[in-house]
Amino acid sequence: MSEEPARILIVDDEQAFGEMVSEVLGDTGYETVLATDPAAAIEQAAGGGFAVAVVDLVMPGMGGLQVAEKIKASSPETEILILTGHADMESAVEGIQRGVFDYLQKQSMPIAKLQRSVLQAVEKWRLSRENRDLVDRLQESNRLLKALHEVCTSLSSESYLDRLLSRLVAAAKELCHADAGRAMLFRKSHSDDAFIIEVSVGDGGEAIRGARLPPGQGIALLAAQDNQPILAQRPTEHERYSHRCDELPTGLPGFLVAPLHRGSVRGALAVAGSSGGQFSSEDRVVLASLALHAAVGIENSLYHDNFANFFTHSSEMLVSILESQDIFCAGRSKASAILADMITRRLGLGDAERRNIHFGALLHDIGKIRLDPDILKETGHFTEERKRHMQEHPALGVEMLKSVTMWEDIIPIVHAHHERWDGKGYPMGMSGDAIPLGARIVAIADSFDAMTRATPRGKKRTMEEALAEIEACAGTQFDPNIARLFVAEFREYGHQLNL
Repeated sequence: MSEEPARILIVDDEQAFGEMVSEVLGDTGYETVLATDPAAAIEQAAGGGFAVAVVDLVMPGMGGLQVAEKIKASSPETEILILTGHADMESAVEGIQRGVFDYLQKQSMPIAKLQRSVLQAVEKWRLSRENRDLVDRLQESNRLLKALHEVCTSLSSESYLDRLLSRLVAAAKELCHADAGRAMLFRKSHSDDAFIIEVSVGDGGEAIRGARLPPGQGIALLAAQDNQPILAQRPTEHERYSHRCDELPTGLPGFLVAPLHRGSVRGALAVAGSSGGQFSSEDRVVLASLALHAAVGIENSLYHDNFANFFTHSSEMLVSILESQDIFCAGRSKASAILADMITRRLGLGDAERRNIHFGALLHDIGKIRLDPDILKETGHFTEERKRHMQEHPALGVEMLKSVTMWEDIIPIVHAHHERWDGKGYPMGMSGDAIPLGARIVAIADSFDAMTRATPRGKKRTMEEALAEIEACAGTQFDPNIARLFVAEFREYGHQLNL
């Protein structure tokens, strides 16, 4: 593509001379604009776009140096040539100090000298503009790299798939200045060669979840299969276009998609509607890099989801075994977990710690499975010997869980949930803050639930009676801060719990 001709602003109150300069420079290939009024010339220059301004030094109302200064103020890249009819060294020095490129004699000025000076000024202007563009591109690249690094770091720490994909789509739209975006994960159909959109998050994502893509359809699917980004300014004209996965809600042009490819992960990250009119090769690189890093996070998140599902099902299976053996235990484990959730939510704990305490509460009594079944069926008060056996269940629970890595974070909770704040609990006699936080929480949740159930070994209390007992034992049996928090929270929100 040929470069557009440079624009030259000629400022001279002598119409005839200005037209002569305009004609000479126009014949050289420049686009010229003549202004005989200094104020009008300054206004025109403010719009930018002029490579050079050829300015007469002496004009009525405003001198050439003053005009040059005002043009430079509004358009710093415009080079200034001063023409004068007088050999004035002082004016020349002042002009150079104000950033004037050259100073030419107006009388008997050789045309060739004018053309050469303008050419040199234009070359300097082009170089300045290229340098500015380069600096702008470097700054933008640095901004993109920094933003990309921050986004990728953020994505790598996200364990939940839906949140990860939502953040991924938002980042893709921001980095590529796109109007719409979507992340999709595909799986092969079990019955034929088609692919199913198993996961879809972003603009219009919910509507296409579960859609079936026959072989040869879908630009996004093609990117996922070939593991290559695809840039299509008019996606509907692409031979693989499918409205099922490629149509995004935007009225702006442009479609860009990059593969989400890692291990068993097969998906695509798509953006559409470029605010700049079309996506660039730089956008293509940015989206591909973002998708490459995100695929690692997606693989980790899927592993986390599978791990969490196995963790949940295994824990629920153990609880069901416990409840089948302890006829007085039905529902107690789940109720304790619900009450513990209320406390951890009020404490503002992180997701991972809340999950550990939830499952610690769910499995806190799991060691009872290893007790003599007759003890669990006892309907009267325990003898001292029976009581000692019953108090072995925290340690037995640890023995059951310690060989499985996924339960290692909840073992301290199971082991210490019968410890007391004053150190008179069991099995280790721990006290105060030495007792794990999760165990202190579960101790309160478990005790409250036990008091509000009818069993052969204890009278059922009302909710208020149980709350009063928790308050009375704050600072002796229970952590005083957590006990007070529990009572206040239950009185306000306890009616909403599904106990």
